[in-house]
Amino acid sequence: MSPSYHHGYLCSKLNAALSKIPDVMPITELTLRIGNDDYIPDISLYPRRTVNFTEKDIVRMTEMPETVIEILSPTQMVQDILEKFEIYFQAGIKSCWLVTPFAQTVSVYHAMGDAKVFHNEEIVDAAMNIRIAFDEVFG
Repeated sequence: MSPSYHHGYLCSKLNAALSKIPDVMPITELTLRIGNDDYIPDISLYPRRTVNFTEKDIVRMTEMPETVIEILSPTQMVQDILEKFEIYFQAGIKSCWLVTPFAQTVSVYHAMGDAKVFHNEEIVDAAMNIRIAFDEVFG
């Protein structure tokens, strides 16, 4: 899968918007080790913490983020992302976001089958107490 222009743009916009929230730390393209498999969400949200660059770097993160965000690329199928969401929830992740560029929507999942879709309105993740103006992402 090759990320597209829209994918990269939205990843940058989301990262910038999320970086303004004092309690969370967005990390892009971080490899999560779940069982014997690696998964690389577009953005992983962890509680804000200090990064110590003198410590050994982590190549595969075994501590799960609280939220993962996936941005749909033209070469991806929604079903593939939803299958990953099932795995993320089983690993203890609290919420998963599916960003659909062509529809300009953000679907926030708190469980499979439990999603709220945002379009032209404030994006809210109640489980994480996150609120982002829609225009910060798609504007």
